[in-house]
This record gives sequence, structure tokens and C-alpha cells, in this order.
Amino acid sequence: MSRPLRILFVTDAFPPHSYGSGWSTYHLARGLRAQGHDVCIVLAQPSLRIAATEYDGFPVWRARPGTRAFNPALFAINGLGPGRIVRRLVRSWSPDIVHAQHINALLVANHAARAVPLIVTVRDHWPVCFYGTALANAPCPGCLVGTRSPCNPQRGSDHAPEAMHLLKRAVMRGMLRQRQVFLSRAAAVIAASDAMHRELRAVVSPPRLHTIPNAVDRSLFSTDDGMLSRDEPTQFYLYVGKLSAHKGADLLPEIARRLGRGAPPILIVGDGPLEESLRSSGPEVRVLGRVPNEEVIALMQRAIALITPARWPEPLSRTHLEALAAGCPIVATDTGGTREVVAAGETGFLTAVGDVEAMAAHLRALASDNALHTRMTTASRERAARLFDLEAVTNRHLAVYRAAVDRDPD
Repeated sequence: MSRPLRILFVTDAFPPHSYGSGWSTYHLARGLRAQGHDVCIVLAQPSLRIAATEYDGFPVWRARPGTRAFNPALFAINGLGPGRIVRRLVRSWSPDIVHAQHINALLVANHAARAVPLIVTVRDHWPVCFYGTALANAPCPGCLVGTRSPCNPQRGSDHAPEAMHLLKRAVMRGMLRQRQVFLSRAAAVIAASDAMHRELRAVVSPPRLHTIPNAVDRSLFSTDDGMLSRDEPTQFYLYVGKLSAHKGADLLPEIARRLGRGAPPILIVGDGPLEESLRSSGPEVRVLGRVPNEEVIALMQRAIALITPARWPEPLSRTHLEALAAGCPIVATDTGGTREVVAAGETGFLTAVGDVEAMAAHLRALASDNALHTRMTTASRERAARLFDLEAVTNRHLAVYRAAVDRDPD
């Protein structure tokens, strides 16, 4: 029988206050613990004051509340704050594996790369795109795998002098190359989807590159008796995510308008730069803000459908995985790794980016056709069990860990 491992997670986010990447890290930690392995977490937060805390029995090192934040990338590279904690834990706790979960986490975890095998999970486009969105931006240093989307005017300024643009591009390209240098030191790189795997071939050698999706703990979705903290309508559509243009949140009022008078409202969970404009867009769109994860699950179990009108290539949305497990059909744009979660016509529908009329038509069909909705609910839960089960995904991670440990000369 293989001995238990000690795994040090270095991550950009972790519950209780977290978006999808932090919850994915948390559930993987739970899966590892359930099989007898020890997990410790360090948050790659740009702060000098790092404190030992605890969440659900896991030791978690995170910034003290109210401490000053610095530039994340420069701070991480210099090995201050969380980098110092990682080095201390490598000496005192002797982890078998250090597993970095994001770009700033990689920069911090890199301080342990020469002493302990380093595994890196890539959940967005940061190794090949400076902004991590795979959307062209201004100023843009250039994309290593080709521009996939029109320029996003919300980034940068077209009014800056051209010399300033050239300087920024040079600095940004240098930082992008530095990420790839750090990535090259990893014993293994895990892509969260086949779409990400194809993209990473440009910067990671095939023997070190693996595809392992995020996992979903289906036991959390075994009942629909979850309590909601507010009075909700009997029928509603649901959006969960950052309220930003690259997520397509600005399209929600137009989708609601095309659903027609008297249609169920769209409930919006999340926050971000578009929150104020969405709150004032009309009664058919209701912004709930950020809510506890258990309440998000309860909303998914009651929603007609989850709406994801994203513009950027979604690598592998955790929101989609949770919707599958909840039996909530998904209507999403066909970008990135979304089709690896959404089986079009079986667990939901896929549309072209910006096609709000098609999205509205699919949403109306799910609201009016009970047989269709029931069929997709069943298929969604079956797909979650088949492809994203927590124990199975944990075992795939363990295989990568043990192979890295076996190759390590120490």
C-alpha cells in the first residue's frame, strides 16, 4: 500500500471567500484528505503579514485582515510574505509535493521548486496571454497562440503616446516570458480541460503535460432541501460569476428583454465592475450579490437554467460543473472548454458569442417544455458523475503526484 503524502497547496484563492478556483482547490484538498493524505494551504497574497488560520480542519496561511497589499507579481517573485512561509514549510513540514494553483501561486511556489517536486495547475490562459483572458487588449504584448477575439477597449488606453505603448508591451512580454520560465521548472503541468491542453502545447513539453478537470463533490447536491436566505420567485433563470464584460454579464438585460413580457426573471449571483449598471437595468434582472456557496447550490437546484454568455474562452467553468451536479441545464456560449462540460442538446445548449436571441430561445424552451427540462436534468447529473466525480479526479491527481515523487532523486 502506498504511503500517505504531504501536499502543500499554494493558491491564489481559498474559502470561505472565494471564486471558482478556490473552491476547486478546496474540494481537491477534501478528496485527498478522504484518502488519508495531509494537505496544507498557503495563499499567494501580496502581504508582509501572513497568519496561520484554519478552514474546515485544513491549516491555511493567509494575509492578516487589513494589511497592506503590494503588486502581486513583483511581490511573489521577490519571495516575500507567502514565499517566506513556503520556504519555512518546506524545511519544517517536509512536503512530498508542492502544488501551485495559479500564476501568482506559481511565482510563490517557485521558491520551493528546487527542493520539492512542483506541480502546476493551469485554469486560465495566463501562460500564453498577459491578461489571462485570451482576449486581445490595449496595450497588448501579443498572444503566443494567436488572437482569438476582438480587442477589448476596457483595458489600456488608446490615448497614451505610442512610445508608452511600446514600453508597456516590452515589459509585459518580459513578464509573460518569465511566467513560462517558472512553468518550465515544474515536474508536471495539469491543464483543466482539453482546450487548455491544446493551448499549453506551445509552452509545455508533452511528457510533462496532463489533462485533469476540476472535480465536483456530488454529495453536496444529493438533496434539494437547501434553505435560501431570501424570498425568491417560483421560477427564475440564474447567472453565477463575475459581473464583467468578458463574462458577458452586460448581455443579461438584453437576454431578459428578449425573453418577453412576463418571463421569469434572471437572478444574478456575483459582483464586479458591472454590478451598479445591472442593478439599475430593470426588474427582470435581479442582482443578489455574492452569496454563500451552499446558497448558490440551492439556487442551481431550483433554477430553470444557468446562463453563461461569456465572451472569453472559458477554460473549464466551476460554475458549469456545479450546475451539472445540481441537475441545472446550461445555456452557454461555445467558447474554450465549455463543450467539454455542456453536451449540446443533452445537458444544455451552446450558442455563438453574442447571440442573445438564440440564448433567449433556448431559455424559453426550457421554461415551457417540462419533458425537455426533466430529460436534461437527469442527463446533467449523470454526466457530472461520469466525468467530474471527486474521488476519480483525486485519483488522477495522485497518479501525477506519485510519478513526480518517484522521479525526484531525493
